[in-house]
Order: sequence, then C-alpha cells, then structure tokens
Amino acid sequence: MLELQLHSAATGDLELFLNGAYAPDDQFTVEYPGACQPGDEILLRDANNVRLAIFRVSRTSGTLARGTVTPIETPRHADFRALRQTPAQVRKLLESAGGGETLALATMDFLSLADEQAIESHRGTSVIHIIEPGPVDHVARVRAAQRSIELGLDASRIILNLLPYAPSERARLHAALTNYGATRIVEPSPGPCRPEVEAIRSQVIPPRHRQGFCVWFTGLPSAGKSTIAEHLAVRLRERGRTISMLDGDVVRMHLSKGLGFSREDRDTNIRRIGFVASEITRHHGAVICAAVSPYQASRDDARRMVGEDRFFLIYVSTPPAVCEERDVKGFYAKARSGQLTGMTGVDDPYEAPTNAHLVLPTSGTTPEESAERVLALLAGAGFVDPSG
Repeated sequence: MLELQLHSAATGDLELFLNGAYAPDDQFTVEYPGACQPGDEILLRDANNVRLAIFRVSRTSGTLARGTVTPIETPRHADFRALRQTPAQVRKLLESAGGGETLALATMDFLSLADEQAIESHRGTSVIHIIEPGPVDHVARVRAAQRSIELGLDASRIILNLLPYAPSERARLHAALTNYGATRIVEPSPGPCRPEVEAIRSQVIPPRHRQGFCVWFTGLPSAGKSTIAEHLAVRLRERGRTISMLDGDVVRMHLSKGLGFSREDRDTNIRRIGFVASEITRHHGAVICAAVSPYQASRDDARRMVGEDRFFLIYVSTPPAVCEERDVKGFYAKARSGQLTGMTGVDDPYEAPTNAHLVLPTSGTTPEESAERVLALLAGAGFVDPSG
C-alpha cells in the first residue's frame, strides 16, 4: 500500500471532509507527489505519523488524486476540544435553541468592533462564530472572542467553534458554513477591536520593532562573518533586543556534532540552523546566524523556514586571497597542501548568493562599519526601534 504524510492544512481539510462539512461531496482530493493510478490505495498519516484514513484513488490529474476515504482515526486536537464540534453537533445545538435564522461569521483575525456590531444588529438570531486557522495564533483569538462575548455579546445565542482548516475558496467555505447550520453569512470587517481584545492582540502581535527576525551571514571561511555578527549583536543589544547567536563553528560542536562535510551533511547542517532560527523568530526572538552556508538551495530552504519577510541574507564578500591571509586556524594552508579535502573555496564550491539583501565587501571596511550597514537595513525594515 502507498503512504502519504499530510501536512497540517491537508490534515485539517481531511477532517472537514470526514465530519460532513463538505457534504454532499463524497470524493476527497489529495496531492500525491509519486505515481498513482485509479484503484490504488494510499494510507494517509498526519504530521505525527498517526494513521488517519485509507484513500482509494478514483482518478488522477497531474499530482492531484481524487477518491474515496475510509476513516481510521479522527485527527487529534489537544486544545479547545469543546469548540471543535462537527456540523451535525452544531446543528443539534441550534435546533435545541429553537432553530430559525442563523448568522455565521468566520474570521482569521480578531473580532473587530464592526464584527461585534454586525452580530448585535441581528438580535434574536443564533450566531455561529467560526474561528478559522490563520496567520495569527488561534489560541489568542479564541481567548479574545471569549472575552468579547463575556463583555458585550449575548452568550446565550452565540456558538463559538473552531475550523481545523480554512478553505481558500470562499464558495467552499460558505458551503461548509451552511452545513454547520448557517442561513446567513456575514463577511468579517477589519478594523479596531475593543480595548480588552487589543490588549490580547498586542501580546501575540507586538510592534514591528519587537517582532522576530533572522540575520544570516554567508561567505567564505575566514571572510569575517562572525566578527561582524558580534558587532551587530552588540549594537542590537544596545537597542534593547535580546539576541541569539548561531555561529557555524559552535553549531558544528553541538547541534550538528557527527556531521561531515559532504554536500548532504552540509545541507543538513544549514537546514538545522534554519529550523532553530525559525523557532526563535516565530516566538519574536532576534537571531544572528554566521555560517559559510555555501549552497544556494540550502540557504533558500532556511529563508523559507524563517519567512521571507523576516529573513535577511548578508553576503560577506571577502576575496579568497584575503580570507587566506586572515585564516588563523590554518585550514586554507592544509587544503592547499592536500592535508584537508572538501574545503569550501579551495576544492569545494562556494555559490555566491544572487538574492542577498546586502553585500559587504570587507576590504577597506571595518567590522563596525559593516555592522552599522546591517543595522540600517534592519531599521529600514522596521525591526529596530527608531527611538533607540
């Protein structure tokens, strides 16, 4: 039997299909990267390798396969289980409340004052407030919605529920909301929220100059990456930021201990650094990475993990001859004499980045001056408090 591990969005999509949100559609679609054909069966697993369902292929189109699903286990959720009711369960609650017109409001953001007004303008109507997955942490949005209901909305007529997946097509979302019992759908309205909600929002969405970012220094060995990174860290700490440093040599001693210097191992090392950096930035931390990172593909992988809008690639463009002069560890000399193989810049390639945010030619420039250029780049992007 073929197998497919679903990412979180696909798992949520499967959950909606299984719980009846897509009724009367009885065919599910998966993206299968390998070869499959009608009649094949694919075991679907979630990100934690839990067996979810058997998918039987009916037809294919490119990498997309359409077919029927036999459930094995419902996708698991550790949080807000009472707010993860199926369409049938929500409809039953509505029936017990007397039925009639039901307003549905699905949001990916916090409940705005305009949203609250829309709910209040339909007094006497049952309301389903659906919280969709989105870029903002759903835990905070549930807390905020509960606070809005507590302070200003009629809790007796509001059903709060979480969707495991947000269909990108609004028509598909509206069809799902109808299966939850909605007779009227109101689109969310962006805008200010009540002060109590704004206080919760500010905890999870701090101002830009308090959000996470990653500065990634790349360049030949002994180009000066770590020295510039240290000066930048000092300047950022002076501005009140707490900085995490991921230096290539230190990472090799701990996080990547045991890896060699084959292309595969080098890529693994860079992706490990990228993953750690992404976790730091996701929690609003600032991280500086200084690693040779010789290959474009693995640098791009790190950029994708961190996020395009908070990843800054800095190319320390020091000429190879200057790097050799600065090499206090003697690696270049060993590589030239044949005592060391696989040395980047000698017998292993360095792919100079074509998409760097900043190129630092260090010849004739001090590390302090280079660090100031990076600081200016960060300030221009809003990640440094302009007030200092």
